Amino acid sequence: MTSKIFSPSGIKVTVLSIHDEGEYYMVRSDTNAKVFFAHKDQLLDSIDTEDTENTHDDKSSNKRRGRRKLAEPKNEKIVVVPQVPMDTRINLNTLTAEGLTQALPGVGIKTAKEIIELRQSLSGERFSKLEQLKAVKRIDWDEVFATGDVYVE
Repeated sequence: MTSKIFSPSGIKVTVLSIHDEGEYYMVRSDTNAKVFFAHKDQLLDSIDTEDTENTHDDKSSNKRRGRRKLAEPKNEKIVVVPQVPMDTRINLNTLTAEGLTQALPGVGIKTAKEIIELRQSLSGERFSKLEQLKAVKRIDWDEVFATGDVYVE
């Protein structure tokens, strides 16, 4: 476990774990033992310095007990990796009857088989429009289409 300084408050914290590819850290405060999450930009490396030598006489250079110098923030280039959002929608042309029962709310095996039979009766054995599904009367298709979770390709 490494020690860091939480920059908004200046308290010393111990890193417990790293999350989201190093973007967030789970840390524990060394003063009150609170556990919380901190962004990587809020944490600074701590440098433990010994207060053995005090050669300057002016009061501003005297170090108080328990104070530590903070490491200078590193000026590294931030690389932003663009991420393509994952498509979680369901293609109704590729699902089996069992897949339809799991993907669509309120659809049983009998209704799923009816959807498969309708799909196979169409030219190319594929749905070309969502409105073709309205031939199956047991489902409130307007509600299913409103969620945006289904599509045909």
